[in-house]
Amino acid sequence: MPETHPTPVVRVEAAETSGGATAIAGGTDTDLLSLAAQLCFALYSTSRAMTAAYRPFLDAMEVTYPQYLALLALWEQPGMTMRELGERLHLDYGTVSPLIQRLQAHGLVESVRSPHDRRAVQLRATDAGRALQDRARQMIESVLTEVAWPLETVIALRDQVNGLGARLDAVVGARSAAETADVGSNTAVGPK
Repeated sequence: MPETHPTPVVRVEAAETSGGATAIAGGTDTDLLSLAAQLCFALYSTSRAMTAAYRPFLDAMEVTYPQYLALLALWEQPGMTMRELGERLHLDYGTVSPLIQRLQAHGLVESVRSPHDRRAVQLRATDAGRALQDRARQMIESVLTEVAWPLETVIALRDQVNGLGARLDAVVGARSAAETADVGSNTAVGPK
């Protein structure tokens, strides 16, 4: 069973406002602004720890963590375009392009013209890139064994984090849409 994290408890209660329910800090055992109380920091530090646990294996495969993620995506869905890969990894083109160039330079990824649309370039793992799959599986199995949590717990945690990510993406999308609508309505009025 997972160990509890030794952070103080921060209680958050719902409060009704004219715009609907919002979260406010209720009675707290610590300051809401303390580092230990931050979910974002817990996720960030855990992500760094996960990457550190993978690092010896990735070093042996001679790939970085972002390159490993790109390979995972291409193993799962060969033939993705650069844009599709960027969307899948939540990265912009300016980040994905050099990442793929480095994988190509190491002979792990190739780009080929689409047989259906000669303008489109599809990305695929090469034989050497696909040969890393067994080592990647061993890495995952080894780290999960060392963590010693039941697989069901790990899967439930992953699903919760993915759910949180989807909710946060929706929040950001709604804000962006509202800002776009506000800018559009302000420019439509023009100067007075």
